[in-house]
Amino acid sequence: MGKRTVLALLLAFSAPMMMLPVSMNPASAQQAGHDQDHEKSGHDEHHHEEGEHSEHVSELHGMRSVHAWTRASSKGDDALVFVSLENESDQTILFKGGEFDHAQSVELVGFTMQDGKDVYVPLPQMPIEAGQTMVLAPKSLALRLGRIDEDLHKGDVIELHLLFDVGEMHVSVNVEAENAMHHSHAGHIHK
Repeated sequence: MGKRTVLALLLAFSAPMMMLPVSMNPASAQQAGHDQDHEKSGHDEHHHEEGEHSEHVSELHGMRSVHAWTRASSKGDDALVFVSLENESDQTILFKGGEFDHAQSVELVGFTMQDGKDVYVPLPQMPIEAGQTMVLAPKSLALRLGRIDEDLHKGDVIELHLLFDVGEMHVSVNVEAENAMHHSHAGHIHK
């Protein structure tokens, strides 16, 4: 099977499963109370109040990132960033990738199997339809930080920018254990 066929299959099967209506996404429902609290406290789209959960949600023009995380990794390795991207606007928003000062490259990638091995292959920019959520998760979609220039330790928080056609979103990314399969607050309700 050729690389293009694998990529086509990946997009055909993974992308629809990763695009969930915001109202049907469990993380979105859990965030509702948290968002109302932010709005009541004067929260705006570009600044989060310091607090227990402020690093878990970032917003930009109707686009939200929730629970960004990566695994502990060593200098010179690639690191994968996972996050839920919720488009709460009334327009399609194009997810272009990201920027991270401590990596040689940053690219959107999709999981596939090649010769019996787990492989992440580069993907093009991806649209997120209004009211939909794109989930970047292990063995699915991810943002690959290529050849990081520093060790990432469990408990660290790194700062990066997600790039959209509507602008750049600053995101705090929690570093989890090297073998983690989900954010340590997965299923946690923000109130």
